[in-house]
Amino acid sequence: MKKAFGLFLLVGIFISVLLYANINCEAILVIEPALVKTELTQGRATGAFVIKNTGDEEERYRAKAVHFVVTKEGALKEVPLDEYSLAGWIKFNPKEFVLPPKTSRMVRFSVIPQGKVATREYWGAIEFMPLKGSNVKAEDGKGHIFNLQVLSVILVPIYGFVDGTLYSGRIDDISIKKLKDKTYLYCGVTNTGDGILRLKGSCQILDSSGTVVEEIGLKHIIAFTKKERLVKSEIKTPLKPGTYRARVNLASQDSHSKVTLVEEANFYL
Repeated sequence: MKKAFGLFLLVGIFISVLLYANINCEAILVIEPALVKTELTQGRATGAFVIKNTGDEEERYRAKAVHFVVTKEGALKEVPLDEYSLAGWIKFNPKEFVLPPKTSRMVRFSVIPQGKVATREYWGAIEFMPLKGSNVKAEDGKGHIFNLQVLSVILVPIYGFVDGTLYSGRIDDISIKKLKDKTYLYCGVTNTGDGILRLKGSCQILDSSGTVVEEIGLKHIIAFTKKERLVKSEIKTPLKPGTYRARVNLASQDSHSKVTLVEEANFYL
C-alpha cells in the first residue's frame, strides 16, 4: 500500500549577476529587467521593473530588501547586511501586491544612501515571496507518495557603482585532478578589491613541448568583494602521462572595471 506524506518545501530561485535576461519562474511570474545597475557616485538613485503574471490564476506576493553573496562554490546565499550592502537603503512600493492572471504592474524603487558613500561597489536585492504555494506530488520509488507545497522565492539584484572603485584580484592554486574517468582543471579566484569581479577567459593546457593540447573556455566567473571563488572545468582531451602546463587568463566583463588576471602552473600526470 502506498503511503502519502505532506511536506512543505521552500524553493529559492536566486536570480544572480550571471543573468542578463528576463526572469521566468515556471512560466508564471516574469520580471523585467532581471537585475538593476545604478550609479551611486552622486548619491541617491531610482529605478523600476515590471512584474508580469503569465499564468491563469491570481498571484499574491510580499517583497522585502535583502543582502546576499556568491559563495566559494558558486551558490547564492542570503546574508546579514555589511559595509557593502545597499539593502538597508532600498525603498520601494508596493511591498505586497496581487497580480490577476495575464496582467502586469510596475515596482518602483529608490536607493537612498545614509551618510557619505564610500568608494566601493554596493549591492542588495528585492526578494519576492509568494503568499501561497503550488501543490506538487512526488514518488520516491518505494511506494511513498509525497504531497509537496512549493514556494518559489525570487531575488532581483540591485548593484550600485561608485566612480573610482578599485577592482583587483588574483588567481590561486591552479591544479589538475582526476576524478574517476574524468580530468578537471581547478583554480581559485581571490577578489582583493572593493568591487565585484565578473570575469571570463580561458585556460590553455600545454604539453612538455609547448604545444596547446586543449583550450578551455571559462565564462561567468563571479567573485564577490573580499571573497574567493572556486573555478572547475572538465578537460575533454585525454592526457597521457607526462608534464603539462596550465595557463589561465581572465578578464573583466564590465566596462567600468579594467582587470586582467594571468597565472600558470606546471603539473605532472
